[in-house]
Order: sequence, then C-alpha cells, then structure tokens
Amino acid sequence: MKNINSHRVFHRNQKEPDTGGKYVVYWMQSAHRLHYNFALEYAVGWANKLDKPLLLYEELKNDYPWASDRIHTFYLEGMQEIRDYCREHNHNYLSFVEEEPETNKRAYLEMLRNACCLVTDEFPVYFIRERNRWLGEHLDIPVYTVDNNGLIPLGLTEKDPYNAYFFRKIMQRNFVEAYTHPPKQNPLEELKNREEIDIKSLRKKLPTRGEIPEEIPKFINELPIDHEVKPLEIKGTRQAALGKLGRFVQYGLPEYDEKRNDPDESKVSGLSPWLHFGKISEHEIVQTVLDHQPKGWDLGDISFNKGSTGGFFNGDPNIDGFLDEVITWREVGFHFAHHRPDYAEFESLPDWALETLRDHKDDPREWIYSYEELENAQTHDEIWNAAQRQLRQEGIIHNYLRMLWGKKVIEWTPDPQTALEYLIELNNKFAIDGRDPNSYSGIFWCFGRFDRAWQERPIFGKVRYMTSKSTRRKVKLKKYLDRFGDQQALL
Repeated sequence: MKNINSHRVFHRNQKEPDTGGKYVVYWMQSAHRLHYNFALEYAVGWANKLDKPLLLYEELKNDYPWASDRIHTFYLEGMQEIRDYCREHNHNYLSFVEEEPETNKRAYLEMLRNACCLVTDEFPVYFIRERNRWLGEHLDIPVYTVDNNGLIPLGLTEKDPYNAYFFRKIMQRNFVEAYTHPPKQNPLEELKNREEIDIKSLRKKLPTRGEIPEEIPKFINELPIDHEVKPLEIKGTRQAALGKLGRFVQYGLPEYDEKRNDPDESKVSGLSPWLHFGKISEHEIVQTVLDHQPKGWDLGDISFNKGSTGGFFNGDPNIDGFLDEVITWREVGFHFAHHRPDYAEFESLPDWALETLRDHKDDPREWIYSYEELENAQTHDEIWNAAQRQLRQEGIIHNYLRMLWGKKVIEWTPDPQTALEYLIELNNKFAIDGRDPNSYSGIFWCFGRFDRAWQERPIFGKVRYMTSKSTRRKVKLKKYLDRFGDQQALL
C-alpha cells in the first residue's frame, strides 16, 4: 500500500532527470513558504539523490488576470521575506519580476537550461493549472508537481465530490493517516549539497526589472497593472500568518461555534489570504488547533461517523466546527477543481441546479443593477452595500455575509449567467484570497454546487434562498453597519 503522501506527486511528462545537469529547481507558484512544504521536501529529496544544489525560484507576472496594487503588494512582501531568509541561511534564491509578458518563457528556458529536473506546486485553478500543463509538454527534463493544498491529497479522490457530505466521508476515513504524515517543518535543513549557484549570471541573462524592491509602492507604481485596487493594511508574510493564527487560537477559537456567524464579533480565523498565497500550511493550522483540545484528548478519540458534521473529533465543539470548515469545506473545492477543468463555468453546476435556474431565468426581477452599480455598492440594500464596501476596503467579506452577498446578485441581475460573471469579477478583482478553489466554491455554492434542492420560489427555483431581513434577525450587525454602512463614503 502506498504512503498517503505518494498521492500528492504528479509526474507531468514521464521523463528522467538529467544527471548531467547542474542543479535541481523548486519553483514556488502557490506554496510560497520554506517550511511545512511537501514540494520543497520533494525537491530536496531529488537534490540529495542526485548530489546537486537546489535553486529556489519565484516570479511575479504583470499580465495575469486581475493584477493590481493589492495583489502585487501582498505578493512582494512575501517575496522579500523569503529572499531575506535565503540570504541569512545561504540558500540559492532567484526572483524574477517580468519586464514584458514574453520575458517569462525566456526566463523559464534560461533558468532550466542547466537543470536536472523541475519540481513545482500542483494548483488546480487559475493560470497555474495551464502553466503546469505547458511546462510538462515543452520541457526536456522531468516536471513534478506536488500538492501542498490541504490535508487530503488531491490524488486520493477518483472523481469530483458532488457535495460536502460525500467529501467529508473521504476526509474522515483518511484523516488520521494524513495528519500523521505531515510535511517536515524545515526541509532545507536536510539539503546535503550547499554549493553556491551563480545567481548573478542567471539574472543578467534575464530581461527583468531587477532585484526585489525594498520600496514596494514606488516599484509597483511603474508596473502595467490596475492601480485603482489599493493595497491592504495586512502584510503578505509568513510571520503575519503565524501571528494571525496565534490570535485566533487565543481569542476566536474558544467561542468559534457560537459566534462565528456574527459580523460584530471577531471569531473567524481570517487566515484565507495567507492560505491562498501559501504562506502557511493547512497542516500547521490543524495541528495548532488540535493542540488546544481538552487535556487527555488524543487521536484515539476520533470516530468515523459516516460523514456527519459533529462527533468526529469528539473534543471541544469549537474545534470540531472550525476543522470542518478548514478541512471539509475548504478542500472540497480543491478536489472538485482538480477533477473538473470547467470549475469556473456555469455548466459545471449540478443538473438539478441547471434545470431549475433555467426554468426561472426569465422570471421578473424587482431590481436590476449594472456591474458598475454593484462594484460601487450602489444598491437599495444596506447590508449588501456594507459587504461590498468591506470587500473593496479590506479585501474580504465576513464569512456569513459572503453567502448573502452572492445570493442577492442572482436576484438583481438579468439571468444566472450574468450573475455568475459579475460575482467572479467582483471577487477576483477585490478579494485578496480570490482566484482560489475555495473562492469558486463559495461563489458556485450560491448557485447550488455542494448543496441540495430546496422549496421552489421565483428567480431561484429550487436553489437555496437568503434574505437581508432574515440575516438581520439571525446575526449581530450593528458595529458592522456602523463601520461599512451607507453613511460611509464610497471609495
């Protein structure tokens, strides 16, 4: 029987390593961290097997969809942190900020000209998915992509999970084995060949904008990206992620189950930006949270309960609730996208949802808003406007209000396809954790993915319905509306 982590490695072209090459390359595309990183661990293993040094590589494109000051700043802050760590610990690190889009392919070829093999991250959405396919088809050295995305390996599922219940059963059966085979804390400590690679010569051959800048705002201002979506106050570093996790465990987790849905409370983890950019591993989060189970709890207390949401971990209910969110609900989207290249298409919805939404496509709408009105939070609905303003200002929407935010756009646009187009654009433009399988899960859940049929009604058909009136009754909103409500000036 294969070790569970063997399901994380995908050999993209079945070629053998070039033993005459000078180094092994690890290209950080989605897991931007040097700790708890399966792909880096795998790259170190190849470097040791071939007795070669390891080249760590990061790049920043300017032509990716929704490129903006917000995303670039967060990304560059993380690159600075990794660069500084590599300098301090004498690791070979090459960064690349493109001058023009075509420079990327020249950079790939130059960087890999003398490589034995390439190890990079498996990520099931966005341009990374297509780039990994391109690399496997066009390179003469082996390309290995390694899944760093969650606790349950992508290669463990045979098809796309159609709901959270189905995936939760898979998670429960495999949790203990996956949890007890974590990534190594610091895989670079095991690297044997520490020979210095001539990074300066490599960089000179690349038409780049030079070193990672010390002054990020000035550097970004000169790039051909969207300068209207402004940077956030949070930092895109691993250190910031670890600090956020520590604060959540201390202040949010003890009351998570009771207060996570209340926007006026700060009981959610807020870790999704750093998870999206791979600054922190889900394994670290799960381990840290389980370390706060009641005294005497251990893995032997876990019981398979056939996919039910409660009674699996059999400890603190706050921990049970949080881990169901971070493992089941986060990872079901990764596994869906891994098996479904059409993850972002309307036609990927379940048959029952497609049928009912089409049946009600022409139902009259009381309100119809343009994309520009939605983007600028110019609707009649105070709660929806507040959620949209939070998205614009902070790059996130509170977890509970994100569901309402998506549902109302279905109600306020001419048809479901238009609603989906608007939601993807709004989310990926402003959300710092957008362009992620989990983001697409949240958006498509509003249309019926991972859900079931409900009572039929106009516009939504049998798709679950939500109202601002019921939301106001269910959750605490006073402080939230004071902060983001209609009295606030539009940005």
